[in-house]
Amino acid sequence: MELLEKLKKLKQEDPYPMHMPGHKRIGLDFPDVYDIDITEIDGFDNLHQPSGIIKMLADEVAGLYGSDEAYLSVGGSTDMILTSVFAATKPGDKVLIARNCHKSVYHAAALRDLRAEYLYPEILELGIPGGIRPRQVSEAFSRYNGIRCCVVTSPTYEGVISDIEKISDICHRNGASLIVDAAHGAHLGFGDFPETPIKQGADAVIVSLHKTLPSLTQTACLLRNSDSLISAERIKKYFDYFETSSPSYVLMAGIDRCVTFLKEKGDEAFSEYGRKLSQLREQIRKIPQITLFEPETYSYDPSKLVLSLDGRSGSELADILRRGKIEPEMSSLDYCLAMTSVMDTDEGFERLYEVLKNSTPGENSKKSAAGLYSITPEKRYDIGIAEKSEIFFKERNELIGEVSGATVTVYPPGIPLIVPGEVFTEEVSESLEAAETSGLTIDGDSDGKYTVIKEN
Repeated sequence: MELLEKLKKLKQEDPYPMHMPGHKRIGLDFPDVYDIDITEIDGFDNLHQPSGIIKMLADEVAGLYGSDEAYLSVGGSTDMILTSVFAATKPGDKVLIARNCHKSVYHAAALRDLRAEYLYPEILELGIPGGIRPRQVSEAFSRYNGIRCCVVTSPTYEGVISDIEKISDICHRNGASLIVDAAHGAHLGFGDFPETPIKQGADAVIVSLHKTLPSLTQTACLLRNSDSLISAERIKKYFDYFETSSPSYVLMAGIDRCVTFLKEKGDEAFSEYGRKLSQLREQIRKIPQITLFEPETYSYDPSKLVLSLDGRSGSELADILRRGKIEPEMSSLDYCLAMTSVMDTDEGFERLYEVLKNSTPGENSKKSAAGLYSITPEKRYDIGIAEKSEIFFKERNELIGEVSGATVTVYPPGIPLIVPGEVFTEEVSESLEAAETSGLTIDGDSDGKYTVIKEN
C-alpha cells in the first residue's frame, strides 16, 4: 500500500521527469491494465514460440529498425544481453568486453565461464568514458588469439557513439561476432538521430524500448540480421533460458502501443522533438555557469543532456534540479545527466532551462579530470574462475591486495569499478571512497562489506 501511495504522491508533486522511461509519464491510449492482464490463453500466441500476434508484433519492430528479426523482451535489456552473450559463445571462450559495458555483460561472462579481455575507453572531459576506437579492437585481435566475440556499448549512458561499422568489419575479418549494447539507443535511426547499429554490421543489437521511447519499463528487444554470425537457433535457445516463462501481456501491449505511435506519428513527432532539442541545447550553451558535454572527437547522441555547473559537484547540481522540480536521471562526481525523449513537452524543456539559467555556481573550482573510470585493475584470475571460488567479506579499509569476488559498480550507470578476479588496489579504493563521499550508490557491497575470494 505504501509504494502505491508514494507513486500517487509523486504524480501530485509533479517533478518533471528528465529520466527514463521514455514515455515521460505521458499516457498513450491504453486500457486499464487489469482488463488486459492475461496469460498464454488460446488465441494470444506465446512469446517463447511466437507464431501469431506476438510474431506479427516482433516483425513490426524489426521493420521499424530495418533488421531482419526482432526478439521481444519483457525482462529489459539484461535478459537480451545474457541471451546474446550465451548464444555467441561456449564455456571457456575468449571474449573482448568494452570496460564501460553494463554489469549484465560481466554477469554473462561470469555465468558462461568466459575468459574476458577488456577494451578501455579513453576518459573524456568531466571524467566521462568515451567510445571504443576501431584501432583498439584491431590491436586486441593482434594481441589475443582465439577471440570469439566482442561486446561494446554504443551509445553510452552519456551518449558517446563508437564507429560500429568499422568495429564490426574488424571483428568479422577475425572470425568474431559483435554484440552491441544499444540499450540507451532505442531512438537511434529515427528522425535526424545517428544511425542504429543494426544497420552497421553488428551481429546482435540490444535496445531498451522503455529507456528512450514511449514504452513501459522492462520492454526491450534484440535485433538480428540474417547474415549474423550468431545463429537464430542459438538465440532462441538461450532466450528460453533467460526470459520469464510468464511474460506480461500488459508490457507486450505497451510495445504494441509504442509501435503504433511510431508508425502513425513517429515522423512528425521526431521532427518536432529534434527542433525543440536543438533549441534547448543552444539555450543551455549560452548559460555561462553551465557546461554542456558535446564531445568533439566522437559522434554522440544529443538526446542526452550531460550537464556540469561551475564549482558544484554532480550531486549538488542534481539537488538544485530537484528543488526546481526536475528529477534527473543520474549524477556522477562532476556532472549530472538529464535524459530527454520524443515525449518531452515544451513546458518540461522550459522548466529545465529556467532552473539551469538561475543556478548559482559554487566555490569549488576543482573538477576531476579522471572521474571514476580511469582505473585499470590488475586481473589475477579469469572472471569465470573467480565466480566459482569460495568467498568471504571484508570492510573497505581492509580490501587492498584482495581479489574481488563480485562486480562492484556505481549505479547508475552500472559500469564496473572492479569485476571478479581483479585486485583491489589503492586506486580502486580511492574511486569507491570518492563515490561514497559524493553520495553515489555503490552496487556490489553488502552492508558496507565487499566480496573477496579465498585464495588457498
